[in-house]
Amino acid sequence: MNFLTDKAFVFSKSGIFSYSDVLVWLGDKNRNSVRGLVKRAIASGEVLHIRRGLYCLAPKYNRAGINRFLLANLAYGPSYVSMETALSFHGWIPEAVHLVTSVSYGRKRSLKTPVGLFSYVQLKQFPLMAGVESLGDDLSPQTFLIAKPLKAVADLIASRGLDWTGSKPLEGSLRIEREDLESLQSGDFDELEGVYKSRRARRFLEGLRKELGK
Repeated sequence: MNFLTDKAFVFSKSGIFSYSDVLVWLGDKNRNSVRGLVKRAIASGEVLHIRRGLYCLAPKYNRAGINRFLLANLAYGPSYVSMETALSFHGWIPEAVHLVTSVSYGRKRSLKTPVGLFSYVQLKQFPLMAGVESLGDDLSPQTFLIAKPLKAVADLIASRGLDWTGSKPLEGSLRIEREDLESLQSGDFDELEGVYKSRRARRFLEGLRKELGK
């Protein structure tokens, strides 16, 4: 096992780490030496390069696998997982979604990595994290940021300019079950009130809330 791989295995519980983490782990080693270690670890296939300054252990050396949602948060931020990816995670749509889609303050961006594709869209909203929750799973001791279902749908509408004002297209186009929509609470709508600059997103939230009587 490569020296850096061994350090990452010990110190990175999630299997994801940055160049700054490596500098801390290796103490007083000079930066040229550190860069050499990183390059050799990547060349050996033990460490995967995600983007400049961000890496993860290859599956063979990872304790439980990489949490792609946590990786999405760390690869470009501030950001949170949303739209179809979040809806699939919450069980609101039947399809498995392989592309991890996130919303960020930054410009639109796509990342093709050894562990999958990541897409980021920019939406005008404030605060960015309204309707977002911090969750965890068995893959990592760290939590990841992901949109709640109503936020994920509103993001999708704002991003794609959809003129949806009620439940019908949600049930038809996205195949969201009526019982899931009925499970929404007034608080879900309250925390998104006034957040979006998108008129379409605001009209959708107002229309769905009125329809559901929330």
